[in-house]
Amino acid sequence: MKILLSISLLLVTSGKSIDIDLGLPEIHAVCKVTLNDGKTIEGFITFGGGGYEYQYRSNGFCLVHENGRKQLILYDFKFNLSNPERYHSYRNGTAKLCYVENISDRFYVKPKEEYNEENKVLTITKTDIEKYRLLEEMVIYKKIPLDLFLAYKENNESEKITIKVDEIKSVELLKNPSKNSLDIIEKARMRQAESEKDNGYWVDYQPPVWYHEIIEDQERIEYLSQYF
Repeated sequence: MKILLSISLLLVTSGKSIDIDLGLPEIHAVCKVTLNDGKTIEGFITFGGGGYEYQYRSNGFCLVHENGRKQLILYDFKFNLSNPERYHSYRNGTAKLCYVENISDRFYVKPKEEYNEENKVLTITKTDIEKYRLLEEMVIYKKIPLDLFLAYKENNESEKITIKVDEIKSVELLKNPSKNSLDIIEKARMRQAESEKDNGYWVDYQPPVWYHEIIEDQERIEYLSQYF
């Protein structure tokens, strides 16, 4: 399936065309979690929100240090949580690993403008606020819903499991997922396409893209990476 980095839909309303910019595609990945006991779990994760504001709001992990410092390890194309033990503070027990859910507002705070009449200077202040919820369990999905988006709370088709973070040895985003995972993705795409065929084109819809399909395309990676 051809992957689009951004999509503009051309709608016709009362004879007029309307160009809709849907912004950044949401990024999903096939993820393998290895537990301390050697067990592995393969499933699906979402990097976090994309959309037309052109900034990714990534989920991921966080090291919480004894001194209160928070060290974020968020999903992106260079994400690596191959072994939490490689972090000295985690290894010696002075830091705790948490899963991070990005709960930032979807919209930017409106820029504040101040104009100084005396010196004719216009000052524009832009504020970007990011909020993260720190959790003791990470979420991984086993099924893909009809709209293909994993994490939307109104979806009841996204079968998910939770994994205690203190049982995790490593988390890997797979460049070469198992055949079973690839089959689930393909069947989900076919189901969505059939729904459009039967019920009409989904307006304002941009499907998610997959890490394993774009990781080898340096041009796409460079384009999307600037928005993390």
